Amino acid sequence: MFKLLSFLLLSLLSLSVVADCQSEFNDKNYVEAFGLCQKESLNASSPDAQFIMAKVYAKGLGVERDTAQAINYLSQAAQNGHIEGMFNLGMAFELGKGVDKNINAAFEWQLKAAEKGWLKAQRKIAKMYEHGTGVESNPIEAFNWYQKAAQQGDADSQLELGAIYMQGMSLPGKLIAQDSDKGLYWIRESAEQNNAEAQFALASLIIDEQPEEAISFYKKAAENGNKFSMHNLASIYLKGDVVVKDLVSSKYYAQMAVDVGQKSSQSILDHINKIENIANEDITLAKIEPEITSESSDNLTTQEPKKSVLTTKNPVSVSHKTVSTDSKVISLLENTNYIIQLASMEKRASVDAFINKYKLKDKTHILFISNKKRYLVLSEPKEYLSEARSLQIELNEILNASSWLRKTPDILSLMQ
Repeated sequence: MFKLLSFLLLSLLSLSVVADCQSEFNDKNYVEAFGLCQKESLNASSPDAQFIMAKVYAKGLGVERDTAQAINYLSQAAQNGHIEGMFNLGMAFELGKGVDKNINAAFEWQLKAAEKGWLKAQRKIAKMYEHGTGVESNPIEAFNWYQKAAQQGDADSQLELGAIYMQGMSLPGKLIAQDSDKGLYWIRESAEQNNAEAQFALASLIIDEQPEEAISFYKKAAENGNKFSMHNLASIYLKGDVVVKDLVSSKYYAQMAVDVGQKSSQSILDHINKIENIANEDITLAKIEPEITSESSDNLTTQEPKKSVLTTKNPVSVSHKTVSTDSKVISLLENTNYIIQLASMEKRASVDAFINKYKLKDKTHILFISNKKRYLVLSEPKEYLSEARSLQIELNEILNASSWLRKTPDILSLMQ
């Protein structure tokens, strides 16, 4: 009895280590796999071995690459019911790889694989019906196959199915009604599988009602290389309608889009560069003193200030109001780095009108530059550039125009 048990145990152990075609191939022991699979492939009931032999010859794994032999074994596997073999044989006929190109044969083999449930073949058949490739165009059959593939989780088919529902389809004897809810459902299913095209489509569809989620999907699509999402993000951050205006983010996505060939994004880059150049700290005085408001109104009184000499150490001006204002501003400027210049004007009355028009009372400081005989309307000074940029965006929205970002030492130097 003991001898019998020992014999059975040894037999089981020996069986467990017997090599087979599939395991040797999976372990990348291609020489051993070749011998085993070649022997197994002689049996018509071993399509797996035949398919492995096709891959061995197609890729030159352990043997010389031989396309003719690869097609021979692939045909055997397909004819003996190997689903992936059917799909690959269909692709070979479609591309003319190793066989004469035959789009009708391609359709037939893809259809056989699709009917057996091969996901890639189902999507392929849907496209072939949609475009009339190897078969007469049939939108309803395309819809049916997209639906089957989508239900199995194919992201591309989910996007196509969603697009059909968003638009609807009306054909003689058949109607697929427009259904936005179903359309969004399937597009979202695809987007959540990281399909960049679906992420872009979903974001574009929900941007008005769900802006935060839309921005999130635009960003995911951009990270996945979708250039249209990059462009849209650049535009959104530039306009500031959906999110807070952010020129840094706008420039980042515009440059990303241009780098991958989205030429239309160059106009966004040019616009931002123009804004940055206007705010450049090295621009000349002639360029940084625009007239932002008209001074020709008959209702405005002219109050020309008397000439005075104004320096950072000894500010002097004609009116007590201007002196105190200048002193306060100069003191602030001496201790900070950046200032936003909103306007430069010759008449104090024009300054008052400007402040009233844009409701800037208590939001600005007025500095009189005596040697230039001009008033500057300035923001609160800011120590850091990031703070100044943020304030500039806020003030630009109030003015509906571009203000000027300047270093405070530059403004102080105007008074010398």
